[in-house]
Amino acid sequence: MMRRKMRGTALVLAGLMLLASTGCGSGGQPAAADGTEETGAWAPSGSIDFVCPYSAGGGSDIYARTLANVMSDGGYVDANIVVQNLSGGGGLVGTAYVYGKQGDNSTICTYAPGQLASAIANDSEYQWDDITQIAVLAYEDQTICTAAGAFESLDDLIAYSNEHPGEVTIGGCGVGNEDNVCALMLNEAAGANVTYVLYDSAGDILTAILGGHLTGGIFNPSECQAQLEAGGVDCLASFSAEPLENIQGFEEVPTCSELGYDIDFRMFRGLAGAPGMSDAALTYWQEVCRQVSEDPAWTEDYLLARGLTPAFIIGDDLTAFMEDQYETYYNAQKELGLI
Repeated sequence: MMRRKMRGTALVLAGLMLLASTGCGSGGQPAAADGTEETGAWAPSGSIDFVCPYSAGGGSDIYARTLANVMSDGGYVDANIVVQNLSGGGGLVGTAYVYGKQGDNSTICTYAPGQLASAIANDSEYQWDDITQIAVLAYEDQTICTAAGAFESLDDLIAYSNEHPGEVTIGGCGVGNEDNVCALMLNEAAGANVTYVLYDSAGDILTAILGGHLTGGIFNPSECQAQLEAGGVDCLASFSAEPLENIQGFEEVPTCSELGYDIDFRMFRGLAGAPGMSDAALTYWQEVCRQVSEDPAWTEDYLLARGLTPAFIIGDDLTAFMEDQYETYYNAQKELGLI
């Protein structure tokens, strides 16, 4: 299995600390829950510093604020949760902030492929296993949108991009992340000739499209749904294996595979914390995530309403999942010449 080069003894120890901190068996349940490990109890005594490493209005921001609201409204966290946006560097600015909070049990952040991929592309010291991975709580599909009326179909965009090299610009957030990979898949699997342009947030991309400065962008359904329903953009296709027929406004959107292009891709949404988080705190946050994952305010009002797929992955299962995600993005970036 492909793994990044370990950065000396410090990273080996960090990896061991991460594995130890999960306190979970192969079933994915906290070890403390069955009394096999005495870690003591922990609960936040002050404010929770909840970092979203992307700008306001994007998918990660909506995810973070929804998660914070369900935690509070459901009574799962008896503390004030303060969400702050620390954008930049494809998610690395916010991740670096959390990395600097060593041992702080009350600092958490959203974690998505953009952060993992940006860390790989930039050879960052803030790789996925240098902070505490708590849980994965959802999967989300990717779509491509353009200004309303600009193209009748994805085939039209692809044809135009080949007839006008360099003119079709597609915005995304991050280098070598899920957005970048989707744009590159269009070029490789669909034979397009699009230029990927980096932006800090989905909101910025939408503004650029509506202002005529950008041809289109890669979006999660939650990021473009409002503009799609308002008639500001058209959604040409989804990158998912299955149609997005359960999402309002996306019922008629074709998948890339339905259009004859061999593309099947989706992203994850997770929660992470500062490095060196205590076993007791990790168990606390895992239990909070379990409760959130079963709350109708999460499963129906957020996941179902926005077309996300439910998930709840913790412990050893989460470690294995993240190892697999790392390998996927590492290999993709290497194959596409990004590293």
